[in-house]
Amino acid sequence: MISHTVKTLQIAVLLALAPGMVHAADSLGTVTAAKAGSAGAGGSTQSYGPQSAPALAPGKSPLSATEPTTVLDSHYIENAVMGDSDFNQIANLAPGVSGGFNSNGPGVGESKLNLRGFSDGEFNMTYDGIPFGDTNDFTHHSTAYFPASTIDRVVVERGPGNADNLGYATFGGSVNLFSPDPSAKASGKLGFLYGSNNTLLFKARANSGALPWLGGARYLVNYQHNSSDGYQTFSPVKGDNVLFKMFVPLGESTLVTLLSTFNWNTYYQSDATKGQLTEAQALRYGKDFALGDNPLLANYYAYNRTEKHTGFSYIRVQSALAEGFSLDDSVYYYFYHNSTLSSSGKDPLAGLSSVVLANGKKVQGIPGYDKLNGYWLVGNILRLNKDWSFGRATAGLWVETGATQRGRVDYDLLTGAPNFDQKAVPGIINGINNIQFDQHSGTRNLQPFAQFAWRPTESLTITPGVKYIRFTRSMSALINQNSRLPAFYSQSYHSTLPFLTVNYRLNAQNSAYLQFAKGFLAPPLDVLQTANGVKNRLNPETTTNYQIGFNHQSEHWVWDADVYYIDFNNRYAIDPNSPLSDPYYYNQGGVIYKGVEGEVTYALGNGLALYANGSINSAKSEETNQTISAAPLYTAAAAVLYDAKPYHFALVYKRTGRQYVLDDAQYPLPALNNVNLKLGYDIVPPTPMIKNLRLGFDIYNLTDERGVYKAKVKGPQPSPSDTFNFQAPRSFYGSVTASF
Repeated sequence: MISHTVKTLQIAVLLALAPGMVHAADSLGTVTAAKAGSAGAGGSTQSYGPQSAPALAPGKSPLSATEPTTVLDSHYIENAVMGDSDFNQIANLAPGVSGGFNSNGPGVGESKLNLRGFSDGEFNMTYDGIPFGDTNDFTHHSTAYFPASTIDRVVVERGPGNADNLGYATFGGSVNLFSPDPSAKASGKLGFLYGSNNTLLFKARANSGALPWLGGARYLVNYQHNSSDGYQTFSPVKGDNVLFKMFVPLGESTLVTLLSTFNWNTYYQSDATKGQLTEAQALRYGKDFALGDNPLLANYYAYNRTEKHTGFSYIRVQSALAEGFSLDDSVYYYFYHNSTLSSSGKDPLAGLSSVVLANGKKVQGIPGYDKLNGYWLVGNILRLNKDWSFGRATAGLWVETGATQRGRVDYDLLTGAPNFDQKAVPGIINGINNIQFDQHSGTRNLQPFAQFAWRPTESLTITPGVKYIRFTRSMSALINQNSRLPAFYSQSYHSTLPFLTVNYRLNAQNSAYLQFAKGFLAPPLDVLQTANGVKNRLNPETTTNYQIGFNHQSEHWVWDADVYYIDFNNRYAIDPNSPLSDPYYYNQGGVIYKGVEGEVTYALGNGLALYANGSINSAKSEETNQTISAAPLYTAAAAVLYDAKPYHFALVYKRTGRQYVLDDAQYPLPALNNVNLKLGYDIVPPTPMIKNLRLGFDIYNLTDERGVYKAKVKGPQPSPSDTFNFQAPRSFYGSVTASF
């Protein structure tokens, strides 16, 4: 079983080695990085004070950017983001980005992002430069791996990047998370938050400072605990996370970074309904209706419980070598283990219904299942660089392998006895059984790449590059999902991707860039979950990206703007002529994504700044010229920020434009609005131990919007069986944070 495998592999977690060099946003200030040089655009730099627009801007694009980029730094996270938020709610501010909602309250339920109409799984996510995601479809879980206290900054890249930008789905862009760095000076921080729905958050961090007896090595330890009853009925959550990170210098030219983090999360939610309600249920029982306390109903909370355990570790070695050479080598390991108990009915108020005994006799019970999803991945990223006065050459290789087990067995949740409701599998299981599927699969990933950042002048950087991708899925299942037949085969997908980016520094305050880049996304595991996976011989999805933009940074102004055009080909779809019991996929056609985006910050002085951003986005099928599903027509944001001790204030507004549940502009959902208010007041206690004490007060969803952010529908016309997820209501939180 995968649980045994995962527990065994945990022993090796601290030996895992880490990912390659993080690009523009990685600000690690080490002697190694300094000697290795930089591939960024040349030109003079400008420094600004703590009350300037570059310092106060909640989102900004670096002058060295070669594609549309928004950096959401630690200053924004600390002073403007709700205390119990997840990484999606942090990234949500950026232009073209939408989502981050969940019905159970901020940070206490899983959320998803959308990037220019690309859904989760169609863009890349990294942590300290390491790509991570589910092995079945590259999607992400906001309550797993990385809570907000383990994130120092988020960098949203709306494009494939250069050849050395690695990931499973870079063609839709990348959302890059970065961990906090150990500080050179010993310090500590304790934080406590309490608020609506009995939500509790405790955070603690200790920095060792530089340790002379270890050659200047330093480390930090971070711990977070959160719990909440949740806004939805009988839907509590609980989570714990611990993170360790250490810098170890080896001489003057080599730095070793070690990181390991573990996350435990438990929540109560029906896996069958995902917290969705029909319109009639919402009107009758309220939008908070979810689970209950009646063991004779399918929505009894004890029947609907999920436990997740994840771990993520790496060691990274950076070394400046002779003659302008430098090396960045890393190996990493991460795992995911999800054990879900759920009732199987779509009606949360379903009562006793038929379950099957071993002798085939039917009795009354509560049908449900125990579902397992577990995987591990280990990989290595190697970069070799050579610097000259006129540029940098980079060549590297990313290799990765992973293994997954997924299974589901059916039970009578009322008695705990097996529910023998599954048909026999010829040659595998005789007679009725309770195994819906028992599936093993594997992935292998190979990506060599090379690029050259040529600087013909101090102001101009031209970076051509190329990357080859070969991704292989293998299936080894006695009882495959969906078909419930044996499956033993593999499929490989490959492509060669060219890249070209240009960054021109007009002066110390302005830069312009353009990008041409190809993107790639392998098909999901679903295509192998058929009676004959060989017939699902799909071409990988690809994109061709054209983007141009402009960045400005000065004392009072920070702004950026871009225009993009993306030709997306080989979109997957289920063949309508295939049987419902055994659907198969084909390459349906293409989508044209295009739009304009921008953001601006103006610093009025004395710590006061105004911010706004917006995007007009189009994602239309090439066949019908109609908008595809889950692609907002626009996004907009605005913020008022004040940061001058002892007062801190942030009022942040985000609007997501109309989108459609179905392709071809069918079943529209109205625009969504969300306003958050965050207040802080610093006290300097009369004690040398406590350096600062901050009192905080947060209001999430200030205007109490209750719109629909996700729907599951039967067709283009409204139906009584359509189900919806609603925004969580207004909630209040108080906090106190002590810095040592």
